Amino acid sequence: MMLSTAFRNPDNSYNAVRLMAAVSVVLSHSLLLGLNSPRYDPLSWAAYDLGATAVNIFFVLSGAMLTHSVMHRGLGRFARNRFLRIYPALIASAAFIAFFIGPLGTDAPLWEYYSNPQIWIYPLNVAWNFEGAVLPSVFEHGRYPGDINAPLWTIKYEILSYIVFGIAAALGFLRHPAIAITTWLAFALALLADIGVDPTGETPLESLFRFAFAFLTGVVARQLGAVIPLRFGWAAAALALALAGSGTSFAEVSWIIGIGYAAIYAGSKGWGRLSAFARQHDLSYGIYLLAWPIQQILTREPIWFGPQVAVLFVLSVSISASFAYLSWRLIEKPALRLKAHSGEIKS
Repeated sequence: MMLSTAFRNPDNSYNAVRLMAAVSVVLSHSLLLGLNSPRYDPLSWAAYDLGATAVNIFFVLSGAMLTHSVMHRGLGRFARNRFLRIYPALIASAAFIAFFIGPLGTDAPLWEYYSNPQIWIYPLNVAWNFEGAVLPSVFEHGRYPGDINAPLWTIKYEILSYIVFGIAAALGFLRHPAIAITTWLAFALALLADIGVDPTGETPLESLFRFAFAFLTGVVARQLGAVIPLRFGWAAAALALALAGSGTSFAEVSWIIGIGYAAIYAGSKGWGRLSAFARQHDLSYGIYLLAWPIQQILTREPIWFGPQVAVLFVLSVSISASFAYLSWRLIEKPALRLKAHSGEIKS
């Protein structure tokens, strides 16, 4: 099967891949919060740990799926559709966190908590401050004091990707694969040159290069989809490339390319009931939005040690998936119906 064919197949498993990526983020955070150290992450030795790898997969698939949509259905109401995919669930989840999870994570009396104006503006504050939005007195004594919803930091890069992609598509750049390939190579060189790298942590510039490269990996893959085969042997070779690059200056680039191809290959296959369920109920975004604050509640008391972290993971996935289902049914799916008027692929 060629890569372009996989995205035309209505029975593909890309929602299932995104669901597994969201669950991987929850696992990574369960280990981090439960054991209080990043060294227990199963990919702590790699260029990106498990959670970061899963987020990279989101960006690769997003680039590929949006490119497929524009190539086959046109630009249409791109800005409106991206807004409907991101913001309704984001604001609704923020309201749920402020009004229902927050009271469980504060030591303040409820009357005092609800009388604070910052609580009531938190859902709107999240719309532009993302992880920087504050809920006073919430999670003050957890593993990460005051950290309301850390994973939201990636969403601003996703929105930036959409904006630049929309402008490029409107200017007709997507009709010329050489432009995307050249830009992709430029970001690869930026990663190889360690521009913006700080040994103490990932800088905004480094994150920009990382996510731009991952997104463009998906864009270029879909643009060249007619000549890129999706085969098990190629997927194995892609994973071998990712592993071979570990510990070298090519680590970030090889990891994103290798894991990205493997994810696209995996999504081209049927995963049985999981694929069918994920096509009908896209829970990945809701899980991503809600899991961290739920985990912060579960880890307020340091009771998760060793094998008990598995219980933390199962509880985190079960609870966040339950609320993600409600988000899907009540918020995201109705928003997708509005998107359907422009005929855009559901991504």
